[in-house]
Amino acid sequence: MNIAEFRQIYPTDTLLLPSGKSFPYRYYKNPQAKVTIALLTGGLGLSDLFYFHFDRLAKEFSVLTFDYPICFADNKALAQAVAELLHHLGEKVWLVGQSLGGVVAQIIAARHPEVVAGLVLSNTCSLSQDMSPSAHAHLMNMIKSQEKFKKLLSILPLSTVKQSIKRVVMDHKKGELTPTEKAVMEELCDIMMELLTKEYERHMIDLLIDAQNHLGMTNETFVPWDNRVLLMLSEDDTTFTQDCKDALIAVMPNPTVVTNLTGGHLALLFRLEEHIRCITEYISERT
Repeated sequence: MNIAEFRQIYPTDTLLLPSGKSFPYRYYKNPQAKVTIALLTGGLGLSDLFYFHFDRLAKEFSVLTFDYPICFADNKALAQAVAELLHHLGEKVWLVGQSLGGVVAQIIAARHPEVVAGLVLSNTCSLSQDMSPSAHAHLMNMIKSQEKFKKLLSILPLSTVKQSIKRVVMDHKKGELTPTEKAVMEELCDIMMELLTKEYERHMIDLLIDAQNHLGMTNETFVPWDNRVLLMLSEDDTTFTQDCKDALIAVMPNPTVVTNLTGGHLALLFRLEEHIRCITEYISERT
């Protein structure tokens, strides 16, 4: 299946929210499924990058994906919109978030626990009030680097930005990719090149910077999901330090922690089969 076939099989829909804002989404209701999964992509915010995951997971579950619309300018507004969408669909979902998507998942869960059945977080960080000084410093440094990048974005040609992102992705673990995996990543980069705009990239940077306004989460925040949190924290992910990973583990109630899924920070994209199997087995055991 290629991206064009995927878009035809799983068309998008749009919900008009009470605020008057539109929320486009892609939703497949599996009549045999007892569980619905919402896939939250990372820093590029382009849900089509998860199209292989969507199609594979749709064999076992109902599946929901969406980009992060620009009209929802911060994480609070985005979380509210997601909750309204889920209430409209009559769904309580497992949030599967990668990187920034994992942060967004935690914010949604903290603010709207009634729509969240469980959490699957891949190579992301914590917003815990009890993170170590070194973990907090690392997170703040990431935010500062994004603030600098946002300034550069105003003067760099979009083509340069896209090529830079593609180069980073393709250089990532390139020596460890099979020919098939490399072809998949080339296609996903092409999707990014097609869809990404400067305005949207600025919006995604703003969401990452805004995450600091949600620091202060505690174990109590996540009590509703005791033994319903899967953390996929690749040992070879260097985007987040071990202190950052430890803070995430500590703030979650009885999480299952998997560290042997290789592929670095983008392991959820690079190692599709391993991650789909891990997610499916974990959620199915709790259904």
